[in-house]
Amino acid sequence: MTINAVIPTEAAADEAATREKLVRTAHDLIPLLRDNAERTERDRRLTDEVTDAVRSAGLFQVCTPRASGGFGGGLRTMVEVTAELSRGDGSTGWVAFIANTTAFSFGLFPDDVRAAVYTDPHNVAISQFTPVAAATEVDGGYRLTGKWPFASGSHQAQWTLTAFRVLDDAGQLREVRFALMSAADLTIEDTWYVAGMAGTGSNTYVADDLYVPREFTLDVETFAGRKFAAWLPEEPGYRAPIGTLACLGIVGPLMGMAEGAWDLVLDSMKSGRPITAAYGDIRDAPSYRIALADARTAIDTGRFHLLRAADAIDSAAHDGRILSLAERGNLRGAAAVATRSFRNAVDLLLDIGGTRSFALSNPLQRVWRDLEVASRHGLNNTLMNREEYALSLLGMDQAFPDSL
Repeated sequence: MTINAVIPTEAAADEAATREKLVRTAHDLIPLLRDNAERTERDRRLTDEVTDAVRSAGLFQVCTPRASGGFGGGLRTMVEVTAELSRGDGSTGWVAFIANTTAFSFGLFPDDVRAAVYTDPHNVAISQFTPVAAATEVDGGYRLTGKWPFASGSHQAQWTLTAFRVLDDAGQLREVRFALMSAADLTIEDTWYVAGMAGTGSNTYVADDLYVPREFTLDVETFAGRKFAAWLPEEPGYRAPIGTLACLGIVGPLMGMAEGAWDLVLDSMKSGRPITAAYGDIRDAPSYRIALADARTAIDTGRFHLLRAADAIDSAAHDGRILSLAERGNLRGAAAVATRSFRNAVDLLLDIGGTRSFALSNPLQRVWRDLEVASRHGLNNTLMNREEYALSLLGMDQAFPDSL
């Protein structure tokens, strides 16, 4: 299916200028995020200082439609902004990724729904894509009861977009939909106790017989980008498939964490500390210099594949073209390559840092733990993403017919 869309060439230049400004804003926050990172982890939520700084800078609204007061950024912009935030603190960049992926989904909702969400243009919405709760259809909408774990940003959000199962009278699955709910109508169970990414506040949302109007829900076909919503024709970037976009967007924070590890180790090496009796200065050791070069190459390799894939999604959306399963497989393959490259880079950097990297006083150990946890999120399962890519190469795409 192709929708003809004439996109003026200045649109790309406008977004590039906006992206440069937002990335610079995110970069300027790195010292603040690093200063707060230990407390963010200890409190298992972003500090108020960090939340206020990111919110007031509009970095939770990078992908909010311009029609709703946001920046209307695409995937490339989201990836680069969340990477810079994650360079300062992984949990902060992750919450911004979740908020902006959800903000992107508002391009799929009609004006009155967006107006209800953005009574304050700095409002934050988050999302949970796993349909673990069930609902019954009632006149005008649905009634939901259930729990949604892993609600990253639960302390920052005013709204949440959650997947749910619609059951028929016999209790059998009829369809999966996505419901937009006010966080004020939900309760939070304090369940987020983890080895890494502790500061994301990824607790559990609970709904008890909550009524959601039908217009506040999305069907899977629209959400997955297998058909286009009719809203916001003047902002064509919102034709991208959210699931594939999220699969790649999740790698943005990983890139930032790898860059954060790079900063820490490079600074350590420049101090000229000794490593053995043979080398009074770590910079004199050829093996350590090679490991540093290999780590930089791994980060650059991951960046190349991630940004190439992000550009491909943005381009297809602006062209009004639905991505084929084969193309989605290729993009998920790129996500897997990028993820493995960032992990490899941090492994090499830890080899350079040595045992001192794991002292609790060394922020490098927190970066390592955050990356290890974040890189294994279900949306970024490198084993499954590589499998999907392999199947697409063999023309066996239908093995993943419901892939988002």
